[in-house]
Amino acid sequence: MRWWRRRMWRFSEISGMWNRKPVPFREIHRNLPTTCRSKARFILEKAHGLFLLSLVPAGLWDVTFSILLLLLNLGMQAAFTIIISTDDFKGIPFWRQINYAKRWRVSVAHNHQYLDLSGRSLVSRVCAVDGALILSNTQATLVEQINSFLGLQEDQFEASFFQPGSLLCMLCISKGLVSFWSTPLSFGMLGLEAVWQIPRSNHSIFRKNTLRRICKVRFIIILFTYLARAAIAALLLGAGIRWLARTTSITDLMLNCVALSAILDVDEFLFASFTPVSIQVAVQNLKPVKMQYGRQRSQIESFGLLILLISTLLIPYFLLLQPLAESMITVKKELCSFGNQTFVVGHNSETQQNLGLVTKSVFDDSNLSLTELAVDSHKFNTGFEEPYILFFAANARAFDQYLNWDMAAEVSEWGFCIETAMQSGGSLYGDPLIQPVVGTMLRMAGASLGRLDLDDRACADLKLDCSLPDARLLRMVCGATCGCNDPYASAWHKVPSQGCIPACLQHATDQLAASTCEDQIVAEEWELFWNTYPDAISAFYNIDASQSSLYPSAVNFSNVMKITGCSALTNPSFQFEIVSRTRWCEGNPKLFRPLAGQCPVSCGCVGASPLPVYCPSSCEAAVTSA
Repeated sequence: MRWWRRRMWRFSEISGMWNRKPVPFREIHRNLPTTCRSKARFILEKAHGLFLLSLVPAGLWDVTFSILLLLLNLGMQAAFTIIISTDDFKGIPFWRQINYAKRWRVSVAHNHQYLDLSGRSLVSRVCAVDGALILSNTQATLVEQINSFLGLQEDQFEASFFQPGSLLCMLCISKGLVSFWSTPLSFGMLGLEAVWQIPRSNHSIFRKNTLRRICKVRFIIILFTYLARAAIAALLLGAGIRWLARTTSITDLMLNCVALSAILDVDEFLFASFTPVSIQVAVQNLKPVKMQYGRQRSQIESFGLLILLISTLLIPYFLLLQPLAESMITVKKELCSFGNQTFVVGHNSETQQNLGLVTKSVFDDSNLSLTELAVDSHKFNTGFEEPYILFFAANARAFDQYLNWDMAAEVSEWGFCIETAMQSGGSLYGDPLIQPVVGTMLRMAGASLGRLDLDDRACADLKLDCSLPDARLLRMVCGATCGCNDPYASAWHKVPSQGCIPACLQHATDQLAASTCEDQIVAEEWELFWNTYPDAISAFYNIDASQSSLYPSAVNFSNVMKITGCSALTNPSFQFEIVSRTRWCEGNPKLFRPLAGQCPVSCGCVGASPLPVYCPSSCEAAVTSA
């Protein structure tokens, strides 16, 4: 082409002036082989002096050691290739994590046994990458690696355009390709070409630092060596790419990239570190081999390199990295999904029923659970202060026993009504042993209801909370305030299983025994009982009673009972609680005490023989008097 034949200009600066000196194309063309000759000399260095073995004035051990280094280089790279290619080294394919994620999600993630102290499910903590996890750390680490590799947020389940892990992997593959091209492939091709131009004969001739002739055996050995190194390097590069494409940790990916580059460059390290000095000096003094390197060949080589670079980057991306990203998204969806994470499940083998519990979604430092509050209040206790909302068991056996107690077992341990005994004039007023215990229980009762300001408060400050279904401990500590010893208070939760101590309930029984056997209704407490009927049933059965078809009947039932009073209990249609079918007069030992204490006449206590256990003893006395 005309522009290629155009004369080139070279500029040099002399005394601040620019001088132009024409340089013909022939001079550039003559300079081109010089560069190639320099590269050819470097090729000989990379070959560990293979040309010069037994030809240079070196000792037998130098020659033998150089041959061993050459074999060691081939053996090391072959061994690395075999090791990297094994499944034990690369690990399991990432797509298998999909099945593992499915199994973990249905078997462990929502198990009620793995709730933390704040009431969060295990899956919620894993998907939030909770650093305080002691279970399922593998899954939490996997979620963290997926988020880092694909550049995802915790609640993001679709791959974004910018994926740091994929980009870093492509850069590592590019680095491996550069090492592969610059060492075994490019230099190997030029080295073979240089050796091919050396005349062959029956004997090698090395004279004045120039290899003038090469024997056929030596030529075959060199040819085999270059081909073996190129093949091993190609296999090593392929195995390394597959290894990098299975690395899911972005930090491990960087380390693996450095390791792969070091493996590809192991021949350089061996030559520079262990090749005998005599061989290295002979290689450095070796005169270059003249090679022809024209423009057309340069164009073809550049085009080939472009194709090699593009194919080496695109093929791993579409065949390895893209499927890896899709598998990562699928695994994260299986682990965390778009669905519900805030529930746990348990199974009752006796009733053969599955039970679920709604849990918290995120950890909130400002809304700690009762157990977390206990830990937080005591974690800096030196042992001299009294626990704020915490009791300590005497030993491990007692700890397990208390931990598995229900409320009925707890209240049975108290032989007196706590609030009555601790009041001014009570039998235990100011007791140095019982007073701190009661104070701690009162603080725990308030904390369980969200009341944390109870340092100097009494039961009267919590009276409005007594009717809450979860106020069991409050009813135990404040039995008098909560109406456990009042026979005419609302009957809801006035049973041992709901926190009322039997001694407090006995006070109410004694009052009924001292009263007349008549229907006695306190209008305020009677209306309160029936107004809270739907809420009490909803809390007890953990359902929303308003969604039931029985709800309208329950509301009508409550309205009739409020208007009619005790006399409605004489109607067979109104004698049973709608849901549990328990007789109102007999009470439910798990939910409410008998209404016979307020309505003995309507409940048939008068004239009954023998007197039912739920009837006041005053009715028996009334029959005897009659």
